[in-house]
Amino acid sequence: MNPESSVSNFAESGASPAIVPARRSRLSRVWLLGFSLAVVAGVWLARESLRRWITQTATLANDAPAPDLVEDMIQHAADPRAALLAAWHSGKVVQREVAVHCLSQVCPLGQPLPAEFEALLRAAAYDPDLNVRELAFGILRERNDPTLPALAAGLLRDVDPQVRMLGLDQLKPAAAALGVPLVVPLLDDPDPLIVALSLRLLENWSGEKFGVKLSETASIENERTGLQEYPADGYAKARAGAVRAQAWWARHRGEFAPTNSVALAAAPGPRDALPAGDFQLRTLDGRRVRLSDFRGKVVLVNFWTTWCTACVGEMPELIALQREHADNLVILGVSLDFVPNEHGNLGGEEAAAEPAAGEAAHDAHAPTAADFARARAQVARTVKLRGINYPVLLDEHNEVGGRFNGGELPTTVLVDARGDVRRRFVGTRSLPVFEAMIAEASKASP
Repeated sequence: MNPESSVSNFAESGASPAIVPARRSRLSRVWLLGFSLAVVAGVWLARESLRRWITQTATLANDAPAPDLVEDMIQHAADPRAALLAAWHSGKVVQREVAVHCLSQVCPLGQPLPAEFEALLRAAAYDPDLNVRELAFGILRERNDPTLPALAAGLLRDVDPQVRMLGLDQLKPAAAALGVPLVVPLLDDPDPLIVALSLRLLENWSGEKFGVKLSETASIENERTGLQEYPADGYAKARAGAVRAQAWWARHRGEFAPTNSVALAAAPGPRDALPAGDFQLRTLDGRRVRLSDFRGKVVLVNFWTTWCTACVGEMPELIALQREHADNLVILGVSLDFVPNEHGNLGGEEAAAEPAAGEAAHDAHAPTAADFARARAQVARTVKLRGINYPVLLDEHNEVGGRFNGGELPTTVLVDARGDVRRRFVGTRSLPVFEAMIAEASKASP
């Protein structure tokens, strides 16, 4: 093309060669500005949904969230039911417990439960976490769930007496025809309170009296050790009542159908695996210890503090357990002495009320380096005084305690050789019960 004719054409059209690119540039800027404004407007309009999505994602990914944050996330989600199910399927201890806790809020009484929530409740009834089990059975009982007796019957065979007690409690509304054959085997239980509770149920169903009061067999907390102890003659009285009940059963057995197998058929099968994940904490001498270091062995993680009487009181049981099962068991004592109490102080109420002599008062919500040093020294004294023969780890930032919801003390988490949580429970247990749990976890391991 002739350059002169090209210029002539631009001149004839009333535009110069420099003006056309300028117009295009202005159009591009206008288009970009419009697009940017549209994006900003879209984000502004969707800001609440975006905020909820970010909150839910972060809460579900958090290994140790505060329970009230999880509950708030579920309650304020755009779809609370979906958020609850997401929390349950997160595979994390805190989120799962809060999910079951919130179920009655999300699906109030009087509303039928969706199928996925019914499945959740049945799984929760046999969850490794005893707190979750208790919550699940409470909801099933509120709703008069027809499978409640069958689910409760499965608990009666558990090695933990606290689980067996939970099963007995849930059988109270059951008909005699179903309940009596299920409870009679517990008359030979080694726990006197289990025997007494079984006798009470049998009395209610049969109208007979077997001569045992719960007060005669109930455990009493030892003020010095913090442990539960049975009256000296508690088991003898329970055994005498059991003999009378068994004589009654021998006379009336033919009046009851063998309902055990029918009831237990509805109980769920093996529990789903709940991965414990991994964590790393330091010992008193600064050595780093990981949970995964002990893969291939059963690991018992015990959360405790020096000021928890029951925690210190059960240490002889744990020491004996570690000594007698060193070949297949590792106990990790995780000290939570560094977690501030409700006043922001370390070491429990009494320790907070009595600062060291000459130490200036400081902000109760900002523990100092001296506070942490004092807590470490107290842990070291307890380890030496009690002769603890297993690693004691310092959870100075509540990373592991928060993950396993270890605020209630003592809390114990049992992890099998594969790294899955087999049990989580609050409170002390006897040496025979611990040994039964270890044997059970060992069978589940490869």
